[in-house]
Amino acid sequence: MAIHNNQLEIWSKAPASTKSTYTYDQIKKAINSSPSFSGKRIDIYLQGSYANSTNIKIDSDIDVVVQLNSTFHRDISKLSFEQKTLYESEHSNATYGFEHFKKDIIQALINHFGSADVDAFGNKCIKIEGTNLRVNADVIPCLHHRNYQSFSHSKKDDYVEGIKIVTLDGREIINHPKLHIENSQHKNAEHRTSEKYKHAIRVLKNIKRRLVENNNINSDIAPSYFIECSVYNVPDNYFHTDLQTTIHNVLHHILNECDPNTMLTASHQHNLFGEEDWKWNTQDASTFFNAVNNYFYNN
Repeated sequence: MAIHNNQLEIWSKAPASTKSTYTYDQIKKAINSSPSFSGKRIDIYLQGSYANSTNIKIDSDIDVVVQLNSTFHRDISKLSFEQKTLYESEHSNATYGFEHFKKDIIQALINHFGSADVDAFGNKCIKIEGTNLRVNADVIPCLHHRNYQSFSHSKKDDYVEGIKIVTLDGREIINHPKLHIENSQHKNAEHRTSEKYKHAIRVLKNIKRRLVENNNINSDIAPSYFIECSVYNVPDNYFHTDLQTTIHNVLHHILNECDPNTMLTASHQHNLFGEEDWKWNTQDASTFFNAVNNYFYNN
């Protein structure tokens, strides 16, 4: 027998986020008060579960993107020779790049939080230690990224917006957090999924929590991002005002009807599965969703 609707409703609710909001505000204050960024165009915003309102009580940290817009990275591989020539003639190399920007962010955070609470050696992010007033935070320095679709005198903004992250080991990652959030908001709309898309994600994440606590699965096999993207691929008409029906439909579709080769991230910019280490693998996905399915029907 499937988990009762009353329990599913409890799991589907977003928890209070007072400490998370305070942490985010303090990070913005640290960056905005630094003279190093005077005159530079910077965007500071949340990404991940808190940004997408799919967080559950166990989610104890936040991801904060600090994006430099004054300097941007670009992909012009889709442009014709003539378009590339025109683009190059109108753009010059930046004098303030990623490494300088990251160092200035680290110093601004140390000035505000103190060196003891700032760990600058995360591979993709700068970590802020939580206290009784704030949660743990990952601060992600990045450059504005533009994937140009075309370029002409009359149309110079035909690009897909994203971010470029450079890891400590020198790897470059292109991601699209704003598109992820925007597309997820659209999918969660009343006329599309009866506002049950994000509810379903929270339910699955709460079931994952129970599975990890019971030692049924390893916590690493199903990161929140991959759970969100999997549910994003479920057709809108599978979501129902009744949560029990919704979870049944979501699990049935993912386990029996999905083609992993056609599943996309919520940003629509990448395949969900692949050989790259930043993509999910089908074995972990199968292990996770089969465990969730078993728990859903036997608890």
